[in-house]
Amino acid sequence: MLTKLPEGSSTYMDHKQFGETRNWEELIAILNEHQTFIFSTHLEPDADGLGSELGLARYLKSIGKTVHIFNPSPLRVNLGFLPDEGEVKVFNVDQHTAILNAADVFIAFDIGNFNRLNELCPILESSDIIKVSIDHHPGDKFQFQHRYDFPAASSTGVLIFDLIHEMDQQSLADCAIAKPLYAAIMSDTGNFRFNNTDPETFAVAAQLVAAGVKPYELYVQIYEDLNTQGRLIVLQDLLNGIQYECEGRLAWSVIDFEALITKGATPDDLHSLSDFIRSIKGVEIGVSITKMPNQPTDVSFRSKGYIPINGIAKTFDGGGHAFAAGCRIALPLEEAAEAVVAECRKTIHEWDANA
Repeated sequence: MLTKLPEGSSTYMDHKQFGETRNWEELIAILNEHQTFIFSTHLEPDADGLGSELGLARYLKSIGKTVHIFNPSPLRVNLGFLPDEGEVKVFNVDQHTAILNAADVFIAFDIGNFNRLNELCPILESSDIIKVSIDHHPGDKFQFQHRYDFPAASSTGVLIFDLIHEMDQQSLADCAIAKPLYAAIMSDTGNFRFNNTDPETFAVAAQLVAAGVKPYELYVQIYEDLNTQGRLIVLQDLLNGIQYECEGRLAWSVIDFEALITKGATPDDLHSLSDFIRSIKGVEIGVSITKMPNQPTDVSFRSKGYIPINGIAKTFDGGGHAFAAGCRIALPLEEAAEAVVAECRKTIHEWDANA
């Protein structure tokens, strides 16, 4: 049951006061006129993608719509608390293709590039379903008839808040909707410390807290429960293998995960390794280069906030934010690492030459 906002509380007004024009009119019509929706986010979902799809799904369900959430891959352990049991499923071609083809609208959240939907891609390309993208990343999404890309927004979660606010402001007083949106915004702003944390972000967060979100509880669940024994094994391997170039401004580590499995590490223990590298004093670009069994080499880039690195990721058909990006490279680990480091080195030299 929805509760009213506290009497006299300050509330978010709309995006216009923050200097960005967003027109949700056509999307609101799509949401109102159709009944059955399929939601998804990018491969290896983060809190922004997951929280955004959960927030809008719960709102639509509250007004009688049917929503299925099919993601390309499982959730990380630290995000498992956000969905209810059975609320989010990993897409299975045999089990879920018919459901997708029978639905009215497909919405992708926070994907950056269409190909990050993985096994969903060929099915969507051959389907007549209405396709919508909501994102704060620029990228290749020509496959969607409706694209709502607003790169000035701090997160996709902020965009979903704004959309729901325009449809039914009072529904945002429901903590079940507010909680995943807060998690989305908190995560993509690095717990409100990255440079993308703008006045709109704080205004939205304030209203979500007024709806009952407990900031410290979410912080603990997303950030502080990461350090399992397996995580420490991964970090030890990372520290042993870390390398530096460009007078310490570039740092990277190469991890062959197959060698760590026997020591007790799991895929969830690989979360945020490039963030850890970036935190080293003097490092401007931190890169983690990871090889999983039978998969392309995964590369995660992080920048201190001066040198953009999404162009590096784009070189390898990846994408992301200016200072947080990633890609996958179909090369052996050592070859992928050599190519990535060379491109990072080149980017730093070009930055210095143009400074």
